[in-house]
Amino acid sequence: MALTLEYPDAYLARFCTDDRETRAFAEVDLIAAAKGLTFSSDWRKALAQLKCYTIACMENQAAPDDLFTAKLKSYRAEFDASLARAETAANATAGTVNSALLFVIPLERA
Repeated sequence: MALTLEYPDAYLARFCTDDRETRAFAEVDLIAAAKGLTFSSDWRKALAQLKCYTIACMENQAAPDDLFTAKLKSYRAEFDASLARAETAANATAGTVNSALLFVIPLERA
């Protein structure tokens, strides 16, 4: 199976495997479910990408001062900030009705 997402961090991209990406999507979905939210596809992908980076960093970290540790700190902060924005976006669209659905009733003449 090929990766779904693109990973622009050239250093970490090689550590973003199918397994890690699958786990990242699962973790993002669990977070959304726990909060009773549905993230848009774009937010879900962005959060999964950041989560995949954090998983890769945690699993490859060898010392408390290596590059993985520094990247982990950075991507965790970015994930937290993005999660807050994704929650705000999900709450803003929760309960809205797609206007295209308002016109699905066929009109008939008597």
